[in-house]
Amino acid sequence: MKKKFDFSAEISKVESIKATPKNEYLEEEKRLLDINAKELASLNDNVYKLRTEVENLSDSIRECKPIISEEMQKMAVEFGARLLCDFLSQIESKCKEAERRIKKADNAIHIPATAFYITIIVLVALSYFFASIIIANVEILHSALIWKAAIGCILMATLGIGIAVAIQKFLDSGK
Repeated sequence: MKKKFDFSAEISKVESIKATPKNEYLEEEKRLLDINAKELASLNDNVYKLRTEVENLSDSIRECKPIISEEMQKMAVEFGARLLCDFLSQIESKCKEAERRIKKADNAIHIPATAFYITIIVLVALSYFFASIIIANVEILHSALIWKAAIGCILMATLGIGIAVAIQKFLDSGK
């Protein structure tokens, strides 16, 4: 018959190996690695779950349409109407002011500067002629004196008008 093999020596040998500090360290490390693997698997499941929830939430956000309440729409319409009324009243006031200025300008007579100066010169010449007539009448109406005064007035008026036109042309050419 066969002889039975005694495992007690091997078992004691294994127990002695197991009892060494190095083997205890390896066993503890293996146990921690198993715990870490389980925790990592759990974390991976949690990350996958969160990722799917975020994707579902982002899809639902894309489908959301903002809804404005009727009260807010009414307030927005009233605010816009008030702004338009204010703007319209400002435009109307500016138009009325412009119309007032135009009416005021319509009542005025616009005279060019040259015409104004010529008018002044003619007025001075006529005043000189009037003074000459008065002087001539004082000396018992000598007709030669009246004609000399009239010719003097005409010459002075012509000279004044010529000077006014020349000065105006000189000033205009300087611009």
